[in-house]
Amino acid sequence: MTLYLKYRPQRVSELGLTAVRQMLGNILSSGKLPHAFLFAGPRGTGKTSAARILAKYINCTRPSSTKAADGQRPCNQCEMCTSITLGSALDLVEIDAASNRGIDEIRDLRDKIKLAPLSAKSKVYIIDEVHMLTTEAFNALLKTLEEPPPHAVFVLCTTEMAKLPETIISRCTVIKFTRPTIAEIVAKLEEVSTGEKLKIKDPQLQLIAQAAKGSFRDAIKILEQVSASGQSVEQVLGMLESADPAQFIDHLRRREAAPALELVNQLVEQGVSLRGFMERCVEVLREQLLAQVDSSQMIVDSNLKLIEAFEKAYTRSKDAAVPQLPLEILVIEMTNPNSQAPNPNEISNTQTSITQKPTSNIQLRPSGSKSKYKLADVESKWQEILKAVRPKNHSVEALLRSTRPADFDGRTLVLDVFYKFHKDKLESDKCRVIVEETVGDVLGTPAVSVKLQLGQKTLRSEVSAEAIEEDIVKAAEEIFKVDAI
Repeated sequence: MTLYLKYRPQRVSELGLTAVRQMLGNILSSGKLPHAFLFAGPRGTGKTSAARILAKYINCTRPSSTKAADGQRPCNQCEMCTSITLGSALDLVEIDAASNRGIDEIRDLRDKIKLAPLSAKSKVYIIDEVHMLTTEAFNALLKTLEEPPPHAVFVLCTTEMAKLPETIISRCTVIKFTRPTIAEIVAKLEEVSTGEKLKIKDPQLQLIAQAAKGSFRDAIKILEQVSASGQSVEQVLGMLESADPAQFIDHLRRREAAPALELVNQLVEQGVSLRGFMERCVEVLREQLLAQVDSSQMIVDSNLKLIEAFEKAYTRSKDAAVPQLPLEILVIEMTNPNSQAPNPNEISNTQTSITQKPTSNIQLRPSGSKSKYKLADVESKWQEILKAVRPKNHSVEALLRSTRPADFDGRTLVLDVFYKFHKDKLESDKCRVIVEETVGDVLGTPAVSVKLQLGQKTLRSEVSAEAIEEDIVKAAEEIFKVDAI
């Protein structure tokens, strides 16, 4: 179990934000329980933890007289409290609105909410990232909030309260979760350090708290990385700092796929949280967007497209079989010359003045130079090309293993493909760009274009039928194992 989950607050008195602790405590002690709460604030500030504590408080089966007046509630010992803590309570329903955002899901909720609780006093519905619901879904939810059954309590959680309809907000008791102070984060880190018997001094905890940028979760993750790696706080923070979101964003804007994919590979090798890195990228883009509200629409649109791409990759990353795959797909999509991604030639120099980050030092090959390579050179370097493709997308590499170079005039590489299914996959923009860029990088030649043709299944003497079939099977296995292309 990760330290963040191990030291997750279990009582109101354990919540890290002082203001939230006081406000929620006052509401619960008043004896007048609202039927709907809205917890709004930045990620990592304890919204979901507070929602689960609320569910336990409502359904704790210990007599009220045994609930200590010093804030030690819920009891965390009765059957209901234990089942909610373990995530096995049937009457606690958690919904991720990011992946269940349609009207059908909310209608299903509205139908089931009429049913009485199985064992709890009240059914508690926690809807996370509620701002992701569609307009139709919001309308359906509104009807439920206006006429809720007496046994149901809603807790809506959001990082973007401004996206919620005013009608939804007005039906809820709002508790705002602000970014914690350095002192509040340090207090939480001290609790974890004591529990884990970590010998980390206060100045180092201060450094971690500052690096976490207002997130309890991120602070504990950094502390856990320090503990697991055996490195000093300064070393771990230095590694995290080297994962520069601004540099990565700069590669995307310049459509530099190779260095962007290499940076992703470095993050994986160094053990940097890719989801955390994407969050930092979105934060950088958000700051730029806010600074550019009075700029041209073109500049604003470019940042919006990048933010949407990161949000999409972030959502995909929750269930990705290959952790870095969503980020690699993002790179391919945003650096594809035929995509609608922002073009650096169309964007004002305002970007550079805002980020104040150095651009890539990779030298682009001159587009006008001639290649000295012929088909024989491609064939001799084919295994090297395949090896270079794999870190970018292992499924593309698997597909390429069932092809063979047929012609190369220095600019256009013709590949024989033996199955139409493979040809269709490789002709997609995402796959084609990977192949073109990799061939160009390996050969050191200007922009290479790739054309695919269905080839005859005749075999060169040095390649056996079994080898070709083995490559085809491998390609199929890779494609269907991961939805990578």
